[in-house]
Amino acid sequence: MNKWLAAVIVMIGIFIALLDATIVDIVLPKMMSSLNTDTYGVQWVVISYLTAAAIAMTSVEWLGTKIGHRNTYLLGLVIFTFFSALCGQASSIGFMNFSRFMQGLGEGIIVPIGMTILCEVFPDEERGTALGVYGLGASCAPALGPTLGGIITEHLSWRWIFYVNLPIGIVGIFLTIVLLRETSPDHEKPRRFDLLGFLCMAIAFGSLITFLSKGQEKGWLQSDYILSLMGVFVISFPLFIALQLKRPDPLFDLRVFRYRDFTLSIICMFIFSMSIYGIFLLFPMYLERFRQFTTLTAGLTMLPGSILAGLGVLAAGILSDKYSPRKLFLTSSGLMIISCWNLSRIDLYTERSTVIWYWLLWNVPMAFCFPPIQQIGFNEVPRAQLNLVSCAQNVSRLLAGSIGTAIAVTIMERRADSYFESFSRHIEYGNVAAMNTLRALSGYLYSQGTPLLLIEKKGLKMLELFTTAQSYSYAIQSGIMWLGLIVIAVVMFGLFVREPHRNNGAVKVALH
Repeated sequence: MNKWLAAVIVMIGIFIALLDATIVDIVLPKMMSSLNTDTYGVQWVVISYLTAAAIAMTSVEWLGTKIGHRNTYLLGLVIFTFFSALCGQASSIGFMNFSRFMQGLGEGIIVPIGMTILCEVFPDEERGTALGVYGLGASCAPALGPTLGGIITEHLSWRWIFYVNLPIGIVGIFLTIVLLRETSPDHEKPRRFDLLGFLCMAIAFGSLITFLSKGQEKGWLQSDYILSLMGVFVISFPLFIALQLKRPDPLFDLRVFRYRDFTLSIICMFIFSMSIYGIFLLFPMYLERFRQFTTLTAGLTMLPGSILAGLGVLAAGILSDKYSPRKLFLTSSGLMIISCWNLSRIDLYTERSTVIWYWLLWNVPMAFCFPPIQQIGFNEVPRAQLNLVSCAQNVSRLLAGSIGTAIAVTIMERRADSYFESFSRHIEYGNVAAMNTLRALSGYLYSQGTPLLLIEKKGLKMLELFTTAQSYSYAIQSGIMWLGLIVIAVVMFGLFVREPHRNNGAVKVALH
């Protein structure tokens, strides 16, 4: 079949799947009020999607050999489209998180099998073109997510960020059934599915992420629930590793980690993704909940940085081919630390133009970090094991994103409670600053025609709301700062990466 037609069909699914990873971030504050939940609940809208995608990716290779690559892609697209509709219909946070989990399973199937199909329909001498097509979609979709989410929510409703997937998904399903042909090799035989390993991995990932996301809310080690989650992880994760090392046909061949630079690249990508996804959650919260920007204004505020990030990924891929990916990665990581420090300075009074500038400065080095560290991971591993590299990079990115989201919420809530308690001690009669603020608020309320009997009560309420907003503003500063500081560990691990040899038969694959 025509390779470009196949590329268009596959990119339909990849685009909407990757778009949904970021389009949700901008509408989380709206969801909180509509679904009657708090930050601890709404974080699972992101976490459930990323975790499900990470889990599903480990089974894609087996599915491809069992039912074929075309049918695997079709299955992922059907799951994603169907549960997009259910996400839009959700009336409770529990049902929303379930639907997002199932939607994430679809994303976890679509993205890796879509890349495989692209590499199969293009001849070997045009493999770079195929990966360039993938890289373009993988860069543009996440970059456009926040702005599209803002536009859709402003003119329709946050539910339409899910409904918009329906016509696109249905068109993709129709084209796949009618036009897309099977691309997997005829000689590819299905292997046994490692069900026990899959269950151990899912239980280990789920218990770890729940432990991190619920710890602050439940009281950490003072909660039997949290302690039981820790126990489940301590048992299931070593069991998963033991099974993978013992089985002749493991779910994931852990022996690939014997390649030093590959292992270092996965560690760097994991830590780096924790930082990025955590900041992706905190920044829209800052704009909408505490700066009171509309969803559209928040999306437009993020747009310049997001566009540069998309272009930066493509530029970094080209530069990684021409120059040392190790040096490019270390330089970008160092600039990332500085840009996180800049971004952590935003508060309730920062000019919007300054916020846009700091966000732009953060996005550029962030985008330039991904391609070189991915190339480092691919360069050392033999061609026969490249599928393992692709799977490991995607799973580590998604799993780290879930953990980073949980950590970001934990830091924000913990620091906000601390700041609010500190500020509240100063809001008392006799405190000069508090009394001056209360008088100013009372004067404002009087000028607005508020009855005299209600002025003091409303003034105190406004002072409390202001204190809450200020506490969360400082808490978000702390969260961004700590998420930036962990990038120092990335630089330290990156120093041990060797300059890659380009003659080992490996190829570079661009992933986002």
